[in-house]
Amino acid sequence: MKTPQENFDQGVKLRLAGNEDFKKQDYKGALTNYYNALLHLKAVGGQKYKDQYKSTSEEQLVMIYNNMSAVFARQERWDRVLFYASKANELDSTNTKSKFRMGQAYLQLENIEKAKELLEEVMDANPTDTLVKKELQKVAAASKQMDDKEKLVYRAMMTKLAQDKK
Repeated sequence: MKTPQENFDQGVKLRLAGNEDFKKQDYKGALTNYYNALLHLKAVGGQKYKDQYKSTSEEQLVMIYNNMSAVFARQERWDRVLFYASKANELDSTNTKSKFRMGQAYLQLENIEKAKELLEEVMDANPTDTLVKKELQKVAAASKQMDDKEKLVYRAMMTKLAQDKK
């Protein structure tokens, strides 16, 4: 049976292997390594050494969840991006990478208000980040597009009402 430290080390090793797969665009391999890393790190230390490994394990878990959300972003699987970025955010609510990915996912899932809220929060923390600026530009464009659609719908309704009165 492995010691808690061996389990922790194995989890880190698997996370790093997942990172290498990601760089090679082997997303299936990356996800496999990340999932296995999660298995090693989620319960590291068991009940007996839980407190001893809690903070270091959570740091690793945040990285893994963020990495998994990056894989799913490359695959444009926005529901999964949101799921894993949210998991990272639950463990570390100050992590801007998870908020950025959540913002991206919300934008793609057409929850523009939530996307804007999260991305503006990330922008406040990183005012010079060009990626965040680009995403906020997409939010602005999507918001304008929604407004334009709504105007068309109202115009069509008003036109129909006016015709019905004749």
